[in-house]
Amino acid sequence: MPQPNLLQIEHITKKFGATTACDQVSLEVKAGEIYALIGPNGSGKTTLIHTIVGLLSPDSGNIKICQKDISQKPQLAKSFLGFVPDNPANYPYLTGTEFLKLTAKLKGVDKNKIQGEINKVSNIFPISEILEIPMEGYSRGNLQKVAFLASLLGHPKLLVIDEPIVGLDPQSIKIFGHTLRHFALSGGAVLLSTHTLSFAKEYSNKIGIIFNGKLKEEIVSPRNKDVDSIFEKSTRN
Repeated sequence: MPQPNLLQIEHITKKFGATTACDQVSLEVKAGEIYALIGPNGSGKTTLIHTIVGLLSPDSGNIKICQKDISQKPQLAKSFLGFVPDNPANYPYLTGTEFLKLTAKLKGVDKNKIQGEINKVSNIFPISEILEIPMEGYSRGNLQKVAFLASLLGHPKLLVIDEPIVGLDPQSIKIFGHTLRHFALSGGAVLLSTHTLSFAKEYSNKIGIIFNGKLKEEIVSPRNKDVDSIFEKSTRN
């Protein structure tokens, strides 16, 4: 039986003045898939992600999360979503645990289940001591880890992650990648953007190459492909 589309993007265009950041971009991410967007700086990756999560409104096109149109039913569509931005939120006077509790409450997690969910996700990385100190003392990598843990609260169906491994050490990158695989194998879907071809090739089921706002190429089963050569060819002016 075919897996359902948990993310469907149809002909998304977004302009900033005379600059077209996204130009008729269409793609799908099914349950069980990890889809990696790769492209140079300024290619349109972050703009596309911001339209998916509702931070920007597209000039044209449609976005559906779990079959719900985000422009028509934004609150319902976003309820299926976990999001990690490229610059994770930093609440300097909250501890990591307090931030996770706040996130869970905002996501509508039952108050009697919040601590159980936090206990479950906090074991993903070995950062139990870090979670009990204010976030103002966090490194970039630890901010990234806590933002990722927060995205998993509330049992989302779709994770959207912008530059997931910036600031992470090699062991944390491996943990991160394996966690994404487990999430997808459990029936979820992941869309991530990255500059790291090796990470995209290792952990994704499909790679989309964006250049000058256009989706230039999609690579299925990238571990079996010469991704570097395809990327170089697709991003030539």
